[in-house]
Amino acid sequence: MPRLFVAIDLPEETKDQILGLREDDLPPGRWAGREALHLTLHFIGETPEKQARRYMQALQRVDLPDFALQIGGVGQFPVDDRPRVIWVGVRNTSALRALHEAAGRALQNQGFRQEQRRFHPHITLMRFKKPLRRGLASRWLQAHLDFHIESFSVREFALYESQLRPGGAVYTKRGVYALATP
Repeated sequence: MPRLFVAIDLPEETKDQILGLREDDLPPGRWAGREALHLTLHFIGETPEKQARRYMQALQRVDLPDFALQIGGVGQFPVDDRPRVIWVGVRNTSALRALHEAAGRALQNQGFRQEQRRFHPHITLMRFKKPLRRGLASRWLQAHLDFHIESFSVREFALYESQLRPGGAVYTKRGVYALATP
C-alpha cells in the first residue's frame, strides 16, 4: 500500500538556503536530504490504491489562489528541552491555513480522518533516534533563531508517496494541483 501525504514543494534556491543550516554543531542525527525538504499539509499514511485514486481526484477540486510563503526561524519538537526533531519555521498565514483546510476537507470527503492536533507548519531539518539530553541543541537553535528566507509564491501543491528505505525515504509525486493565479 502506498504511504501518502499532501505537501508543498520548495524552490531549489530555498532548499539550498535551508541545507546551508547543516552544521557539525549538533549531536549525530539524520539530516533531511534535499528531496525531503517540503512543507507537509496532511500526512495520510498507508492507503489502499483505490482510496489513493479517490484522494487524487478529490484534491483536484481544491480551488484557491496562489500565495506567498514565508520561511523563518528554527525550533524543535517536542518543545521541551529534549528534541527528537529540529525544524525550520513557516509563517502560518491565512492563505496557508486556507490551503491546509481546503485540502483537509477534500480528503475528509473521501473518508480521511484528519489529525486533531493544531497545524504547525514547518520543514523538518533533522531527526534524532532518541530524544537529546537537555540543552544539547540549545546553542544551535539560539544561533539560528533569526534565520529567514525571502518569501516565494506557492503556485501548486502535491500528493506524494513515500517509500521507506534503509538509506531514507524516496518521494514520488502522485498528483500535482495548481493554484489559481488571480
